[in-house]
Amino acid sequence: MLAAIVALWRGFVGRCPVCGRGRMFRSFYTLIEGCALCGRRYEGMGNQNTGAMGISVTLTTLLGFIGGFLLVLYVPDQLVLGLVCLFVLLTIFHAIFYRLARGLWIGLLSITGAMDEDERRDEFFL
Repeated sequence: MLAAIVALWRGFVGRCPVCGRGRMFRSFYTLIEGCALCGRRYEGMGNQNTGAMGISVTLTTLLGFIGGFLLVLYVPDQLVLGLVCLFVLLTIFHAIFYRLARGLWIGLLSITGAMDEDERRDEFFL
């Protein structure tokens, strides 16, 4: 259980979920193909963005509902301005959190062994 939490945390902060020393990102959004230290590939033949996008969109939507509820509850007289501000903040949050969600998703794939299946499938098809 502790190893799973450590792998998720490593992915969340942008480090290799296996060794914890290699970097996962070349720039803010550009994922490196694999860890330079332990050789773990981060993406197989299929693109691994779907799970990360699901995590990011779910959390952004949840925060939007909570923020909208609080706006209606506490400032109903300035609802339009509040909703515009909430929309801007959620857009910024989503753009920043997507990178973290992508690392978290790769950590989750590493825990479940899905990355190993991708490597075996790549060897079969190549």
